[in-house]
Amino acid sequence: MPDAPRAADFSAADAPDPSGGEPRYRAMLEQDRERWWKSENWDKWAAHYVSEYPRGRFILRTLRRYAPGFRPEGARVLDVGCGDAGVPIAFAEAGARCAGMEPDARSLERGRLRAEEHGVRVDLRQGFAESLPFDDAAFDLVVLDNVLEHVQDRNRTLAEIHRVLRPGGLLYLVTPKPFAAYSLWSDPHYAMAGLVLMPRPVQVWYFERVRGGGKGNYGVGVIPTRRGVLRMLRRHGFRSLVPPRELWMHYLREKITGPTSLSTGLKRRVGRWVAERPWVTEAAPLQWAWDVGIGSNFFIARREG
Repeated sequence: MPDAPRAADFSAADAPDPSGGEPRYRAMLEQDRERWWKSENWDKWAAHYVSEYPRGRFILRTLRRYAPGFRPEGARVLDVGCGDAGVPIAFAEAGARCAGMEPDARSLERGRLRAEEHGVRVDLRQGFAESLPFDDAAFDLVVLDNVLEHVQDRNRTLAEIHRVLRPGGLLYLVTPKPFAAYSLWSDPHYAMAGLVLMPRPVQVWYFERVRGGGKGNYGVGVIPTRRGVLRMLRRHGFRSLVPPRELWMHYLREKITGPTSLSTGLKRRVGRWVAERPWVTEAAPLQWAWDVGIGSNFFIARREG
């Protein structure tokens, strides 16, 4: 593990987001457009990669609220499936000692350049979640953000995360919610209506053959349900600390109170309207509706034993 990059106060999570100051990283990201199966879908994924850094800052704020015993200064943090390393960069800026695992070599290249632009050190390694090249109890926090549906072996992945976390360490886990109404209309990964309702072999055929994604390019497994994830966590020695719906509503409120983070048009107008009416996200029946309509699955779990 690298040394802590520099002293930083936890308030770094609340400072203005400087991710717009990544010109070399963003230029390198744009170079990869021609490698993608479809330019329009690349825009969706490029936005996802860019959003990793502000998402890391959001995770810091979330942990401060829901896991106040966690402090990033000097903490050992691993991001499994780190993509372009935006999340570990945000934690490194807050004083953590960070590592990232990612199977895609090009993402790691972009991540190293991005860390350099931010002036922090992150230990980025190529590999898979099912075989983490770290010692037992090596980390205080593991982040698994929208990755569980991509791994080959979920049980092995969670067993490995349990192994590398110290007793009492935290797992921050996010997955899409496959049967939220919006997911039925627009698949979380490829924005295709009805994709999540198809059996997985049909999903692969439809994406790769009908929609032109190309053979071997469909990298999504069956997206687990909320109850399914909770069962897996219990089975592998984790205890969920916060109701997932509460974490989802926390995320939603953050998005709505900063509507410029939403895409232009209808979403932004709706965001402004809701932000002016707090009761829309505070009433229990409406929270249920938000969750069923557009929810995602958020978990903060503690390693037992």
